[in-house]
Amino acid sequence: MPDNSKFCGRCGMFLSDKSERLEKLRSDFAWIFRRSWGGFVSGFVGWILVFIISRMLKQDVGSLMNNTVTGLICGVFLGTAGGIIEESAYKAFCGGILGAIGGALGGLLNIPLMGIFSQSEAWFPFSIMITWAIGGAFIGATSGIIERSGKKILAGVIFGFAGGAIGGYLGSVFYGSALIEFQPRSWMANRFAEGLSGGLLGASLWFVVGIIEKVYIFKRKEDPSLDIKECGFCSKKNPLKFWYCSDCGKSLPTAAPRQKVAVIPYHGIERVINAFRFLSWLFGVAGAITTPVIFVIFLFQDIFLAFIGIVFSVLFTYLMMLIFRFAADMLACFAKSSYPKAENAAQPQAGRQ
Repeated sequence: MPDNSKFCGRCGMFLSDKSERLEKLRSDFAWIFRRSWGGFVSGFVGWILVFIISRMLKQDVGSLMNNTVTGLICGVFLGTAGGIIEESAYKAFCGGILGAIGGALGGLLNIPLMGIFSQSEAWFPFSIMITWAIGGAFIGATSGIIERSGKKILAGVIFGFAGGAIGGYLGSVFYGSALIEFQPRSWMANRFAEGLSGGLLGASLWFVVGIIEKVYIFKRKEDPSLDIKECGFCSKKNPLKFWYCSDCGKSLPTAAPRQKVAVIPYHGIERVINAFRFLSWLFGVAGAITTPVIFVIFLFQDIFLAFIGIVFSVLFTYLMMLIFRFAADMLACFAKSSYPKAENAAQPQAGRQ
């Protein structure tokens, strides 16, 4: 739309500061919602795998170790969601490490907390709430650490704590209610209920963390006339799609509006491409977690079976990653051929735009 337009050409709305703020609010909410969606999928997949692993571990380890290991694995799934969305291996690694620490610590504390709150069914979800408030605090710190700002780390910790507490409570209440109301009997129905409880936790956590990331941690001054991003620390000139200086690693102070970044005009296809890329990364994370766990579990039973399990786990993980990546690339090629100007269609800017 021309810069000097007074009314929207599609709906006739008068273009003013208020209408621009409304559009900005819509765009920000969509960004936060995509973050929340990533958390839901990570939690859904993670919880299904964790409940399966938990039942396998109960045969060989005590409840303390079982809670610690399962909390660690759940924390990895939730912690890597932000990095996977941005297709940043570094951030996924940092988030996974912090999520593992927070999840393990929360799982370790869950047993005494369950003893405190187990006297009443109404209070039982509070043990899960506190458990994932701790895990969420560690996960929320990830973006602040990437930004190298103490204030942003603290903000992420606070919002991560709140998001984890909300998600932990809602997920626990949902799971208990689902078992009571629907009484699932089949294996698939039970796994689905478990996955939904983890998905609800992940969605709540990343919705709250996404809010603070959007309004504060990742906030940049938007400049419509920006053609290149200059680092305020070392004066290095960087492309518009960069968020950190390629020379010194400092965060760049300005951001270009979405219209300045070359993306495909088909936003629905772009979202599906990003979703397939996300799932490809997520299966990679799942494989990296489950493969060593499977090896350790079967190692004490049959060493030959343990190595066979590793081979099948790696092959299946790679196959699923390849399938989703292939689907994403096929859609990207289709979009690029339909819109030749979209040179970056094969690399949509999913993370921050």
